[in-house]
Amino acid sequence: MSRPAIVYTSKYGSTRRYALALSTRLGTPAVELSSYDPSDRPDPLILLAPVYATRIRGRRRLLRAMRRAPGRVALVVVALSPTDDPGRGDLAAKLVAAAGRAVTTFDLRGDLDTARLTWPDRVLMAALRRALRRTPDTPAARQLLPNRPLKLVDEATLEPVVAWAGGA
Repeated sequence: MSRPAIVYTSKYGSTRRYALALSTRLGTPAVELSSYDPSDRPDPLILLAPVYATRIRGRRRLLRAMRRAPGRVALVVVALSPTDDPGRGDLAAKLVAAAGRAVTTFDLRGDLDTARLTWPDRVLMAALRRALRRTPDTPAARQLLPNRPLKLVDEATLEPVVAWAGGA
């Protein structure tokens, strides 16, 4: 069995933080998806990717990596929404179905600092806030309407991923 590979894509840093923490725990480097070379045939392969709006970032490259992996594969999805949000599970399920192979999925929460958003993401966030003002008592509205940074990254939530990587 070769050593595991930790491969990630990140836009604002939450997924990168998880990847680096996982790297420390497993004793293997974390590599950005854009520079990942599957020729060393890792087993297991752990892919970390964030959700933005209605997409998982790096979908095409993630699919390619999943399909080429010789052994076990895990997809760790990082999003602002709660881990039990059915929408984020649907995104992961569609990606796994497109891969055409068994992939274990994990869900983690990411941070949000609206001051760091790019211009297009600020526009999307403004539209989302306008919609949420109509339902101010929903959990999403209570979380996003105050327009303050949300610190939701919790490295302790990596424990199931670490256990999976160890073969548990």
